[in-house]
Amino acid sequence: MKWTYSVRNKIAASAALLILCGLVLFSNYIDRDHTTNVKQSISTLYEDRLIVEDYILKMTIEIYEIKQILNAAEQSDQRSTDQIKASLSHIDGLSTAYQKTKFTKTEDLTFAALLKTLNEFESSSPQAVDHKIKLADQALEQLNKLSAIQLEESKLIMKHAEDLYISGKSLSEFAFIITIIILLVLQALVFASKTLRIPPPAANLN
Repeated sequence: MKWTYSVRNKIAASAALLILCGLVLFSNYIDRDHTTNVKQSISTLYEDRLIVEDYILKMTIEIYEIKQILNAAEQSDQRSTDQIKASLSHIDGLSTAYQKTKFTKTEDLTFAALLKTLNEFESSSPQAVDHKIKLADQALEQLNKLSAIQLEESKLIMKHAEDLYISGKSLSEFAFIITIIILLVLQALVFASKTLRIPPPAANLN
């Protein structure tokens, strides 16, 4: 019956080694998946939030400059008109670049409202200074909302990356513990197999 027990030990050892190999492969897959997700989160944070925040800041500066021109000019002259056109052209380029990024639902609605305000500003009469100033203030308010959205989304992205790190660390620790248990089981099987060695037959003294 000892040979059947030895066979069972060998089968158990093979199964333990197979589980250990699967665990190593699974742990490697999880690590790679978490690394990819974290990299994607960082890429999203940079491309869709930090760069966008720079666009918003530059557009805000341009709107403030337009307001200063409107407040300083008692009446519309060619110089102020050209300066405003240059600022609007710069804003148009920034908004085009902004549109290529990933929008949230709220951000999409706010940005559409901003474009509507800017279009109304461009189409309004050059003599309607008060109306233009009102539209500029409206645009600044919308830009401020967009900036707040970037901050909130950045926090969510960082929270997601942190959750990925914590879950990845927990899985790694779990895999490490299971590996130790399997190695201990293998060691116990090895020791058990040694005790099953059949002693050589005693020498015939006759």
